[in-house]
Amino acid sequence: MSLNTQIFYFFNHAFQNPVFDAIMPFWTELGSFVFIFFLVIAILIYAYIKNNETLKNIMLLSLISLLLSGFFVVLLKNGFQEPRPFMSLDNVHLLVNETDPNSFPSGHTSSTFAVVTFVLLNIGQLVKKHTKLVSICLIIFAISIPFSRMYVGVHYPGDVLIGGIFGLASAFVVNHFKEQILSIIRKLNNYNEEILWILKIKSFANHVQCH
Repeated sequence: MSLNTQIFYFFNHAFQNPVFDAIMPFWTELGSFVFIFFLVIAILIYAYIKNNETLKNIMLLSLISLLLSGFFVVLLKNGFQEPRPFMSLDNVHLLVNETDPNSFPSGHTSSTFAVVTFVLLNIGQLVKKHTKLVSICLIIFAISIPFSRMYVGVHYPGDVLIGGIFGLASAFVVNHFKEQILSIIRKLNNYNEEILWILKIKSFANHVQCH
């Protein structure tokens, strides 16, 4: 039995209890690409409504980090096509129905780490009070997702490790180039505004000609 399998069985069996069995199938979905994507979009809309430029920029960049990590996860999943633990092992404590047969790497872990890491790298701009407490809570949440993926029986330790690395890498890359990325976004926004003004002027001119 490989070390990867031994560690999987440890996390899948050693912590079994009725409370975790009830909570983990729901908790693990908090790390899904879809949930995090819509959460970031919701916060982004709130930032636009409140005209909070700092929150808006961080959420835009978090979204890019999420999409970047998701892109590499899809490539690796389709490339390796590694079966999930419950498909190739006996005595797996399985708590969720997983339709995607590809195990490597963990998309939930990658998505969570991509966004949480980027937020942590810029936490000082977002949170002025209790920064350490908020950071600790985010770290605990991020760590809980790969744990939950093994606990519910759908990922090996290697899956969540590589998923976490890709999430971290995506966040650090986006953070390194954040000024350049924001500059491109601003230029695109200005370009769109210019097009809208041209369309409005053209519409007004057509309206005047008709009268």
